[in-house]
Amino acid sequence: MRYALLMPAMIGLCVSCAEEKTDVKALEGKWNIVEVAGEAIGEAAHPFMEFNLEEKKVHGNASCNLFNASLELSESDCSAIRLGNAITTMMACPNMDMETKVLQAMDQVRSVEQGATAAEMCLLNEEGATVVRLTRP
Repeated sequence: MRYALLMPAMIGLCVSCAEEKTDVKALEGKWNIVEVAGEAIGEAAHPFMEFNLEEKKVHGNASCNLFNASLELSESDCSAIRLGNAITTMMACPNMDMETKVLQAMDQVRSVEQGATAAEMCLLNEEGATVVRLTRP
């Protein structure tokens, strides 16, 4: 009888824990990079990321060069994600600082979290700090 009473409570706890985490699947599609390591992206740069979760790939523009990277997803943690080493084109641009920051931030990504609105996502590092903030175009 005790188990019959405890089961709904345990199921409720599991569901509420799952609701706290943002599922990586919410990243599917194209996102503009609007902030890197707490620094807003200027209007001159238009970096973006486009996630293809079925193929476990991400591609985009780091503000100057195009990049492609693989994705590592976790079967046990729906919010866990790692971006593999990015392969980039090699064009030179006047301001390569932002590009460097974008690529370095990509190496730090370990999870995803819903932003302030449904059109915003945050990519977090191992400590849970936002390293990249994304918005839908």
